[in-house]
Amino acid sequence: MTQSPLNFLHYQISTSAIAIGERVKGGTFRPCIESIPTSTLKGCFKEFFGCSDVSAIGFFKKETLDKDIFTYAPFDTITGTAKLPIFLEYLKPSQNNTAVLGDIYLLKNEAAENLPRNKSTEIFLGALKSKGFGRCELSFIDEIKPEINKGYLKGRLLEEECHSFGINRIIKPCYGYLFYPTSRIEGVYKRALFEDSIVEGPEFLIGEKYEYDC
Repeated sequence: MTQSPLNFLHYQISTSAIAIGERVKGGTFRPCIESIPTSTLKGCFKEFFGCSDVSAIGFFKKETLDKDIFTYAPFDTITGTAKLPIFLEYLKPSQNNTAVLGDIYLLKNEAAENLPRNKSTEIFLGALKSKGFGRCELSFIDEIKPEINKGYLKGRLLEEECHSFGINRIIKPCYGYLFYPTSRIEGVYKRALFEDSIVEGPEFLIGEKYEYDC
């Protein structure tokens, strides 16, 4: 096993309720994922810390979370009526935990040097922030140089960021699209690697190992 030539900053986040959902056209159910895509964190770090050149990905710890449903009815200000109710899946602390915990890994570069290390910082992530979701405490843990391994990707990252994360090979891609913010209210969709892609890269990206030679 070899070591990545890249250094990463390891942060922890904690939250009491968060909804990072799939973007689904139509329908009234909005599922929630258990990781934090790179595009979500890119927008967050730009908004809260002014860092536009950040490559970061996050993963929630399954043992700290449960899932629940929040129901709300969006209000149409033009007609003055409520629309059909939306059922939003969200993460909440499991029975034996006081918070949902997660790990965030950032490529150490010039932009990342400006991020806080000596104290915890409040940030917001995901949907329905106005209703109390997504308030997170961000705390620095350590700086790491991860081992390289082969296996199934356990998060979502933009295809163009593979090099930034030190991914040596994409053995078997599983493609999707992530919404990439270009401003506070606008953005575009970009192709991304989704869960279950088989890659060779830093071990923090890897869930189940891939044992076959290729």
